[in-house]
Amino acid sequence: MTPLRLVLPLLTATFLAVHPLAASASGETSGSATGLFNQGDFRAAAAAFQEIVDKTPSPEAYAGLVQSLLKLDDVDAAEEQSRKALEKFPQSAAALAADGDAKFRRGLMAEAEDQYTAALKRDEKCARAWLGLARIDAAASLPQRAKEALGKAHELAPQDGDILYYWAVLQPYPQNVAGLEKHLAEFRNDAEWERHEREYVDFLKALEGRKVWLPAREVQQAEVKLQPIFTPQQAASQGNGVRAPVQSIIENPESRVRGYSLQVKLNDRATASVMLDTGASGLTISRKLAEKMGAKKLSDRSLEGVGNEAPLKGYEAWVDKVTIGELEFHDCHVFVTPKNNPDFDGLIGTNVFEDYLVKVDLPAHRLFLEPLPKLMETASGQARATRGSFTQFYRFGHILLMPTTVGASARGLFLLDTGSATNSMSPQLARRVSRVRGSNVAVHGMSGNVKDVYSADEAVLQFSRFSQPHQNMVTFDVHAISKDLGTEVSGFIGFPTLKNMKMIINYRDGLVDFEYKP
Repeated sequence: MTPLRLVLPLLTATFLAVHPLAASASGETSGSATGLFNQGDFRAAAAAFQEIVDKTPSPEAYAGLVQSLLKLDDVDAAEEQSRKALEKFPQSAAALAADGDAKFRRGLMAEAEDQYTAALKRDEKCARAWLGLARIDAAASLPQRAKEALGKAHELAPQDGDILYYWAVLQPYPQNVAGLEKHLAEFRNDAEWERHEREYVDFLKALEGRKVWLPAREVQQAEVKLQPIFTPQQAASQGNGVRAPVQSIIENPESRVRGYSLQVKLNDRATASVMLDTGASGLTISRKLAEKMGAKKLSDRSLEGVGNEAPLKGYEAWVDKVTIGELEFHDCHVFVTPKNNPDFDGLIGTNVFEDYLVKVDLPAHRLFLEPLPKLMETASGQARATRGSFTQFYRFGHILLMPTTVGASARGLFLLDTGSATNSMSPQLARRVSRVRGSNVAVHGMSGNVKDVYSADEAVLQFSRFSQPHQNMVTFDVHAISKDLGTEVSGFIGFPTLKNMKMIINYRDGLVDFEYKP
């Protein structure tokens, strides 16, 4: 595995909104607005672009305004301005690309792709549209197409901050470090983003171009036994997710299962029980365990997730050897967390096994790893596995977002997360399909407790071939995750649903299937 496939998934999945096109009739004023934008003063940039739009409107000024509003996470206002831009300039590539960005942020992937494609039909040299298509292709697990689109964008606009950043990420060491340091020097963003980017650069320097998570030998297929993790009390928290509602815990022991773990051996010195978590990335272990087995610190790293508290400050560490059943990996990096959990020693994301067809069979208490299906040439020239009963998901680093319909027609992207103790959805989506009430359910995630928790009277989640009715579904705000990803996360499909299913994940082609096992 290469470093980029496991480290800082949110960072490498998110596209910065810098250097919007601004060649309007009022060039000097527009340039000033762009300067404010590039220096990270997005509120002042939005005001400056708004002034241009009010006096001498142009599609480029509208694009700058939309990008500024998206950086401020004011998605409603960005959508409104992109709508106005298209009303005034329906044939403009810049306006179409900006509307694609607004739709991408809303999680409307197909609609965003349509707008980027339409922009390129108007102007094949629209760099922002090529960047948009690269975002779509990357999320849809089409890395070669994404790389080609990004290459075209960089050739057309090497001074664009978005393009500079993602072009740099794709370069080999040490060119990637040089490109990212250039980006940090010339463009500003919010403090959280810049901290992530600096941490990422530090990590790349620590790795010095070394390959990581190298299989020691070829293993065609494997089977790993999973052990149930039981809820010790009436409410429990684990992984990325949330505490189970008290009313969901009954005396039946099987209903008290909060997740499943597997055994890993580290440096042949320590054995750990780690929760299998489709919402986690790579391998996370406690500081106590890291010190016990002699993990060497590489660089600092902070994590944000569900919750209203400060980021979790840990570090990346080097582990010479990780053994999981028949599998043996050399030259691994792991995330070390300061937090300890009495019921397990850490987390392991299913993306560790992404070179296989990953079958998470929770009802059978087994993880099956099998060869990936053969590739078939498609009409677009991209080799893909045949879809069959599989559904396309959108991948942002380790995060898998599932297109989901809620109720009769509301749509959103839901995170597949075996580490979440409950299914949930955002209050914004919940209000569109049900009555929302206050709730006393405790929700706890990677970033601590969630302050404002609600519940929806009733909702029906439809994903893949399945329909799942829910009463009193938990709802809470996850806009921080949506902002980091650059697209809307409307909720979580968590352990209560996935525990009754065999989930089959093809990371290579961005496909997932489910088999219900009552």
